[in-house]
Formats: sequence, structure tokens, C-alpha cells
Amino acid sequence: MDDTWGIPGPTFLAIYAALLALPLVIGLLWTIAVKLGHKAPRAAVSGSRPTAYELAYLAGGPDRVVDTAIAALVDRGTLRISSSRKLQLAGPVPADPIEQAVAKSARPGHNSTTRGIRDRLRMSGPMQALGKDLEARGLVVVDKKPQVRQVVFSIYLGALILGVVRLIAGIVSDHPVGFLSFLVIVAGVATLLARAARNKRVGTRPTSEGHRIVGRANAEFSRERGRGITGGPAVGGALLGGVAVAVALGGLAYYPDEELSAALIPPPLSGGFGGGGSSGGSTCGTGGSSCGSGSSCGGSSCGGGGCGG
Repeated sequence: MDDTWGIPGPTFLAIYAALLALPLVIGLLWTIAVKLGHKAPRAAVSGSRPTAYELAYLAGGPDRVVDTAIAALVDRGTLRISSSRKLQLAGPVPADPIEQAVAKSARPGHNSTTRGIRDRLRMSGPMQALGKDLEARGLVVVDKKPQVRQVVFSIYLGALILGVVRLIAGIVSDHPVGFLSFLVIVAGVATLLARAARNKRVGTRPTSEGHRIVGRANAEFSRERGRGITGGPAVGGALLGGVAVAVALGGLAYYPDEELSAALIPPPLSGGFGGGGSSGGSTCGTGGSSCGSGSSCGGSSCGGGGCGG
């Protein structure tokens, strides 16, 4: 009986198994290369005081930047939040690009919930500009995982197609295909897993210097809070202190008014209706003041066995 494609079954199995192991080797070598690259000396980083939005990007990425801008605008009275958790523009559009984008997203006709604004601005021009500036200063790096994940997925997909074709050829020519069938199943599972990994959203991540800046800011902010220094509103995210930096470092859960914090935090996607009670069209949130604990605004609460063919 002639060998399928002129390649003996055991030989093909060895080649095929090596092909399935190849992506793992690529992933391991890539990980080692990345770690060695991170140890290389970097250019000096600008020593300028970080803005609230730079801290937010380093601490939590684009979504945290949006949350910080929302918090700053609500605190200044530029935005207010309705009982249906939608943000509404209540003042002039600010000049800061990030804040301007957030304010415009709170106009009628948009999904102006916190989650809706996050989704809209995650890849917006001002957000990408902020990320590129931080990258140029050595505070964030672009995650290279998408490229290596695409290579791994392509190898597994090619191996799966090759294995299926060989399996069919072996069955047609009446060769034993038990071991090959098992490896094809392995290739299929690996292809599905590689596809899922390839489709994961990735972006930038802080460098060691970026992490140090966030750590220093956390320590400084904690000292300020311990001394009772809260600072004023961070106009344009320029001041280290106040509501904007609290949210930049800790998220919306750190918004000083618990009722507004609960109203601004998006409910879990798996849940139905999140938050507290509401009444038709009433709004909460004013500049410099808030719906304090235990109070309400407008009558509504803000809370809420063979061979290889």
C-alpha cells in the first residue's frame, strides 16, 4: 500500500505534532523577548506634574479617563445626571479636548450613560492623542500581543486545514488514521482558543515609570486627604487634587458623594436594572454641591489507534 502523498504515516505524524508545538515555542520566545526588552534602559521621562487625565490613563486606561472627565464636569455643574442615569449637558462646553468630547456625548440623541460615553470615546481622537503623548514620554507602551496572537492563530488554522485534508486522503486511500484524527481534534481546539485570544481587545499599558508615577500620586493624594486637603476642581485635569484626581486614581467609587457615585457607576452588564429609585425626568448633580447622603433631588434619589494516514 503506497503512503499518502508519499509520506509515511509516522513521519507525517511527527511533522504534524511539531507544527502544533510551533506556536507555543513562538509565544514563549516572544514573551522572553518582551521581558528582555523591558529591561533595556529608556530615555529620560519628562518630569512635569501629571494631569488628572494622564493619571487616569495610567491607572485605568481610556475608560478611567472618561470617568474622570465625567466626575470633573459633574462636580463643576457642567453635567448633571438624571434619575435614569443619563448625563445631561447643563453648562457651556469646556475647552479641554477630553472634557469637550464627554460634554458633547451628553447631548440629546446620544446614549449618554456612563457606559455609553465610555464606548463612544474609547477610540476617539482626543483619547488616542493622550495615549500617543504618554507613549512618546515613555509612560505607556503599545501592547504587541495582537501581532503574535494573529501569527499563532494563522499557524493553527493552517495546521487544522492540512490535517483535515490529510485525514480525508487517508480515509479515501484506506490508511489507518486514528492518531491523526486525535491530532486534528487537538488542532481544532487550539484554533478555537487562538481565535478567541486574537479577538481580545488590547491597547497600551503603563511602563515601570508609568506605574511609579501612579504610585507617587496615590501616596501624595493620600497624604493630602489625611491632612484634610481636598483641593479645588481640576479644570482641564490640570490640578492634582479634588474630585478629578480621586476618580482618576480610584475610579467612580471614589467620587466623594456616595449617592452620585452610585448613580454614575454603570450597573453590571449581567444584571437587569441597577441603581436606586427614580422619578420621571428629575436630575441631580450641581456644580460644587451634591445630593448629600440621605437627601434627594426633585423627589428622586440619585442612588441607585492507527497511523497518520
